[in-house]
Amino acid sequence: MGIPLLVSMIQSDRERLHRLSTERKEIASDDGRIKVTVPGTWTKLPELNKQATLQVGDKSKQMYLIVITDAKADVENMTLEKHHDLTRDRTWQKMKNVSATEPVSLTIDGHPALQDELTGTENGTNVVSLHTTVDDGDHFQQILAWTLKSRWQDQNQLLREITRTFHSEK
Repeated sequence: MGIPLLVSMIQSDRERLHRLSTERKEIASDDGRIKVTVPGTWTKLPELNKQATLQVGDKSKQMYLIVITDAKADVENMTLEKHHDLTRDRTWQKMKNVSATEPVSLTIDGHPALQDELTGTENGTNVVSLHTTVDDGDHFQQILAWTLKSRWQDQNQLLREITRTFHSEK
């Protein structure tokens, strides 16, 4: 009697995990203004970055995303391009053996955005980060989504999809 029960439990766990990985849910910042839509296996991870407005991820798959908000009023004469370069350079300085792709223009949540990829070593771990800056009118929103370099091929499309679901409210 024990083995059929165990097999049934394993099957239901697999089904639950499959359902969670294909389901989508919205996760919002504590103030409710910043939102992304993620797979059901993702959760809030408040320990990722103390400056971040929103921090989410899937620890089991080592995929993460944070949003850092900068009010335009705090950074005079700042353009989307300048902000993107500045935040990319800040991230760049934390890494070793780093390289970056050329920024690509996009529209996210109806706002102009720039996006590039940073590849390098951070704290001894080879990672690839998708670095995106969105100009939502009143703020620059920096979205960093990353995973291990060895997982980038399998996970980069999902990280791009999640980044494109970014939404900010006034």
